[in-house]
Amino acid sequence: MREGRWLNAAAILTWLISGLPHFMAIAQGVFAGWPATVWLAAYVVYGTALLILLGLVGAGLMRGRYSPLLFIVVQIAAALTVITLSLVHRFGSNSTPALLVIIAALLPHLSPSTAPSAPAAKQVTLTPGWIWSIIAALTLINTAIITTVDSGWTAAITFGLTMGGFMLFAAASSFLVRSEAAARRALAAANAELLSTRALLAETSRVEERLRISRDLHDTLGHHLTALSLQLDVASRLSEQPAAVHVSQAHAITRLLLSDVRDVVGRLRDSHPPDLAQSIRALAIEQTGLAIHLDLPDTLSVNDRSRVETLIRCVQEIVTNTTRHAQARNLWIRLEARADGITLHARDDGRGADAVMVGNGLTGMRERFEQYAGHVEFTAGRGTGFEIRGFLPTPALA
Repeated sequence: MREGRWLNAAAILTWLISGLPHFMAIAQGVFAGWPATVWLAAYVVYGTALLILLGLVGAGLMRGRYSPLLFIVVQIAAALTVITLSLVHRFGSNSTPALLVIIAALLPHLSPSTAPSAPAAKQVTLTPGWIWSIIAALTLINTAIITTVDSGWTAAITFGLTMGGFMLFAAASSFLVRSEAAARRALAAANAELLSTRALLAETSRVEERLRISRDLHDTLGHHLTALSLQLDVASRLSEQPAAVHVSQAHAITRLLLSDVRDVVGRLRDSHPPDLAQSIRALAIEQTGLAIHLDLPDTLSVNDRSRVETLIRCVQEIVTNTTRHAQARNLWIRLEARADGITLHARDDGRGADAVMVGNGLTGMRERFEQYAGHVEFTAGRGTGFEIRGFLPTPALA
């Protein structure tokens, strides 16, 4: 998302600016020897770990393996080395502690999530209690380093505790950003479900209204026309010329009118299923943070209403799962009508998984396809997204 890119840019810019006084001192020859070499190595290591962690955050892999926590540890060690050397040699002592603020902002991304992730054996998470404890420890260590080097204890302690406050603020902001993103994904998923349900409900309402009208026509107008036709038939037999001619004509008109009423009733009852392509396009409207790319024909008609609902519900489940769990930016959905049935292909560019975890949603999707002699397959890979391939045969083949 755009705000995520801005936060990443701010973290990288903070890292670069904090090292400017040292680079100027190294260029002028004021900061040289092994301290400058160690400082430069620690600074580069910190930046490398930062870039890797920002990439893991963007890919949604911060809770997938042990490597994220390892990079956090490397960052902490490199930051403390940079801060110590900066304070000892009096270069940038007021800027390098900002590296700890960046670490504090990254820690909440290691906290547990309500979304399914990798298997528990490969997960590494930090509870909020651990995160606040780490920030408190970093505050104490940073304050101790400053007070050890700086003779002004009051100013040193004040500065150290101030940086601790900045770390708390950064961590709380990251928690808030994650919570807001999760709420937005949940809202988008609920919106997709609402749009799908609304389309089906509107069609159901139209069908019920058509059936009601057809029943009313059949039970009222049709009944009276039938009775009138019988009476005119009797009257034509009892009447004499020339009245019998007019009675016969009225009888013929009544039979024609009754035939027209039955034809209208039949058309009203013979309601067509909703346009599948139009219903699926409705699911792609206003999906926050997810671009849905549809490859559909202009119209996609399926004569069996239950099969239409099956495909709509399955596409709805795909959109919901991608929005809630995949952490994807793009979702591609393709439906193709063939002579033997309809094929469904969907894939995203999300985080994927080492193995497919079939939950209630995917199980329900498979059951819907198998109910009509179809089949569906799920494919996933770590960092390669999630892919679904399904086929729903025509009623004749099923």
